[in-house]
Order: sequence, then structure tokens, then C-alpha cells
Amino acid sequence: MKHFITILVFLLMGKSFAQDSIAKLTVVKIRSQKTINSIPAPLYIINGHVVDSTLLQKIEPENIEKIDILKDEKATSIYGTKGQNGVILITTKNISDKKMEKFYKLHPAEYVQNTGKEFVLSGTIIDCEKLAISKATVTNLNTQEKVFSDSDGTFKIKVRKNDVLLVESESCISQKIHVEKQKDITVSLKAKQNNEVILLKKPILYLYPTQETEVTIQFHFNGTLKTTFPKYDENWKVIASPNGQLYDTKTKRTYTSLFWDGEIELPKSHYQYNEGFVVAKENLTTFLIEKLEHIGLNHQETNDFIQFWLPILEQNQFNFIHFLVNDACNEVAVNTVHPQPETSIRVYMEFFGVNQFKSVPEQKLPKTKRKGFTLVEWGGTDVSQKIEKNEL
Repeated sequence: MKHFITILVFLLMGKSFAQDSIAKLTVVKIRSQKTINSIPAPLYIINGHVVDSTLLQKIEPENIEKIDILKDEKATSIYGTKGQNGVILITTKNISDKKMEKFYKLHPAEYVQNTGKEFVLSGTIIDCEKLAISKATVTNLNTQEKVFSDSDGTFKIKVRKNDVLLVESESCISQKIHVEKQKDITVSLKAKQNNEVILLKKPILYLYPTQETEVTIQFHFNGTLKTTFPKYDENWKVIASPNGQLYDTKTKRTYTSLFWDGEIELPKSHYQYNEGFVVAKENLTTFLIEKLEHIGLNHQETNDFIQFWLPILEQNQFNFIHFLVNDACNEVAVNTVHPQPETSIRVYMEFFGVNQFKSVPEQKLPKTKRKGFTLVEWGGTDVSQKIEKNEL
């Protein structure tokens, strides 16, 4: 979205862009941010409300219906000296009035001290795992008072109705809070994502030999391992039974599968999807059952997959989904198994959320029939941070 603001400023400077530039705003590259920061800020008006440019970070480009640019005398004749650096008029679409009203309150052009009775607001700051965040900064943007959360994540600050609080932590995405009548709040901050690596979650392996067999597995992951269960130490050595039960010779425990996850960095070309599926939230279960069992997973493996991924996928109204199947998984990890399975069925799901249905070329998925000693593996990852907003 920083690039979106930059393009608008360039427009004020007299640069010309094609009409479809707005659909490509998030992929524009800027060589020098210092140059941009030295440009006087224009006046931003969204749906008739004067706002701070930070509000643009909350509005997807596809929800912008129209942009008008006023410059020089045309801007000052209407808006006076406030328009001397130019005016950017934005009209939105597909966003409710109620949601926009909330945006206006959180992102005004300037914060003024409110009247009304002052009171003390107490709060707790936590992360997405509900763990307390200490040393977070809470700033009342209307009074500029600043406090810090303690070791329990709690804080107290003086406020008035309609004040706006800015909650910040070094490792998290900042959040603004509009004060109404509440005297106690809980603020959940999302962790900042590392744009270089993504987390491959929940790859698990199942083994089905035709008779009880001692199996040694080594996997070569093109990233950094985070968690393994049972503990992976140079290899896994298990006694596998035809029903899928795995006896780990190191821990002396029985498992139904082997688990690992890790962080991986792949080239940008990996995420240039040419085919896949866009699936609505309400259709996810049916879709996953159909596609996974077509690929070759059995009912239990499919159920395990859906039980883990469905709550994550359902956070989005629609998901773009692409599968890496069998040999395609080798770009992520390669398995060395002794004795070698006769059949190997591997599937990694890569996905990201989208706001609305979009038609994409459908991915053709292979179908693998089980024969003899069979290995099955599944995993997945949210690749949202690798996808430009309008790339799909």
C-alpha cells in the first residue's frame, strides 16, 4: 500500500499513468523512499472525509471506485491553503458505511483533544497465542500521553470518549483503538511476518508396508526445521505395521504418523501460479474431500488434513488453493526411505485468502493408486505474504 500512496503523489507531480495502473499499484517498485518522504503531503479526502494517508493501508485497491486529483489553483480554490500541496479525492465501493465510519474515527487528518469526562482505561495486550506482551507502547494520539505494558501485558491510561489509542510492539503489527465507553479492553496484536521465509505447517508421514517392517526415513528439507515429533535425529527409525502403526525404536512409543514443520524460502517464481482453485468458505469441506481422495489419500488421512486446515482456511471468505503433488514436492523436501516404498503419495497445499470469487484455470491433479508398501505425506502453507494484492 506504500506504493499506492507513492503513485498518487507522483500523479500530483504531473506523472501520467494508464487507467489500469490502479489494478497494479502494489507491484510498483520505488528506488528511493527518501525522495518520496521529502515531497509535501497532499490532502487526502475519502468519500468527503479528510483523513490521514494511513487509512489507505486499510482499503484494498479493488474497493476503490474512483480517484480524482486536484492540483494548483483548482485545489486551493476549493480547499484553501490545506490544498496547496494538491488534493486526492477517493471514492470507495463494496465497503459498508459502518465500517467506513470506524475508519474515519481511527484515521483523521489530525487528532485534537476531546472534551468530556476523563477516565482511566485499563487494558491487557496479548499476542495471537494469548500470551502477554510486555513493554508494548500505548499512546493516546489525542493527548500524546504514553504508557507501557508491564510483565503481565497490562496497562492504564487516561482517556476521553472518542480518543484514539495506538498500541505498538516491536515484534507485532500496530493497532489503533477507538475509545467509546469501555473501561477495560483486551488488545490482541498479530506478529509481524518475515517476508523472506514462510512456515510449512504440519507435514506428516504415514507408512503402510505389506508386512511388519523396520523402516528408516531421512528427509532433506530445503529450509530450517522448527519442530519434529517424535524427535528427528539424523533419521527416523520405526517398525511399521500394515495398519499404519509406527513403533519408534528411539522413544519406544507407538505413533500413527511422523510430524515435522519448518521455515523455507523459495524463489519468487515458485509463487507465480498459473492454475489452481478459488474456493468459497462454505464449499471447503466438500472440495478438500473430493480433491484429496482423488489424489489418493484415504478417509482417515483426508479427515486428519481437514481437521487441521479447515479452521485456518475458514478465516477467509474465499481461498486460492494450489497443490504440489508427488514429484512437485521435491522442491520443498526430498524423502529417502529404506526399504523404498512401491507407492508414494505426497501433497502440499499452498493457499492465500481472497476477498471475492475469481475465475482461474483449474489445476489438473494426478490420481495415484496404492500398490504394495505405501508412503503418504501431506502438509501446507499460507503464502499470503508472498502474493501481491492483485496478482491473482
